[in-house]
Amino acid sequence: METILLVEDDPGDARAFQSLLAGDYRVLHCPELRHGPEAARRCVPAIVVLSLPAGYDGRGDLIRRTAGESGGAPLVVLSADADPAVIVECLRSGASDFLPKPLAPDDLKRSLDSALSSPWSRAGRASPFIGSSAAIKAVEELVRAYAGSSFPVLITGESGTGKEIAARALHELSPRGRGPFVARNCAAIPDHLAESELFGTEKGAFTDAVARPGAFEAAGGGLFFLDEIGEASLPFQAKLLRVLETGEFQRLGGRKSVEADFRFVSATGRNLERAAAEGGFRSDLLYRINTLTIAMPPLRARREDIAELASHFALLASRGETDIGREAMDKLLGYDWPGNIRQLRNIVHRALVLAGSAGEIKAKHIVF
Repeated sequence: METILLVEDDPGDARAFQSLLAGDYRVLHCPELRHGPEAARRCVPAIVVLSLPAGYDGRGDLIRRTAGESGGAPLVVLSADADPAVIVECLRSGASDFLPKPLAPDDLKRSLDSALSSPWSRAGRASPFIGSSAAIKAVEELVRAYAGSSFPVLITGESGTGKEIAARALHELSPRGRGPFVARNCAAIPDHLAESELFGTEKGAFTDAVARPGAFEAAGGGLFFLDEIGEASLPFQAKLLRVLETGEFQRLGGRKSVEADFRFVSATGRNLERAAAEGGFRSDLLYRINTLTIAMPPLRARREDIAELASHFALLASRGETDIGREAMDKLLGYDWPGNIRQLRNIVHRALVLAGSAGEIKAKHIVF
């Protein structure tokens, strides 16, 4: 039976919650809000339920300290103060969910069950996917479904949509999660160096060559992520296909076969089906790498996540010292984001610099 820490200073509400949850969970009650962080540290709960009165002063700090002492357990906030600004503050301070009071019993049980069923929660980590839109939740579900498999995964999407984040999430939840995560970008490797960079070299393979393992060997026991695979040359595509088909490779200049002991995940912003039809990408390689696919949505397709993402970036960069004003947030919400999440992060960082020590990002600080 999972342990829930209930931090509630109203005796009547505490009894009601304990009665509601009894039988499904082991409930430990902390009757004073200020003692929530210490109670979380002492009991190591599976989940924390923090009930805050409306207008509670210092809620963000209390949430951060309680979450920080809980060993990575999800934290659900209950409050009658359901103003959108309050909800955003709670979520960006570390809450995994916010439920308004008066509370429907089914809503609380649903929130607790969802938090406890998350594989990231069981691993003591927060989900790397920020937002609650249907589009990003669909991605999260695919990552969970694919994580236990050993099949190759192709992640598609525009630049800046978080393709590497999805690849890392796949790795963290997989049976190989304790192994290395090795990433390379085809667009950043000159064609004449691609083979030595990935396959490794033997001494004497070319002038001044020394024996050196490549990225494939470095990924042994883990996951190898090849970004921008659509930029790979046709000769390199042929070599990569052989590795994926045979499960082994040789260092450049070597004769001994090395086992390709890694899960292969690739990503692209190109339409590979079109590239294959036009002769720019091998069809047989495409069939090999897209056994499982994940399409990362552009930010304009998940506008409801913009406020949470922007607040997250501001919180991390300013350590909670700067807020985003309503007019500034409206300006962010009205933009089309051709550069997606990466562009949003950069614009928030620029706004923080322009805002200086003002304590609030205003509309004039948002420069596209």
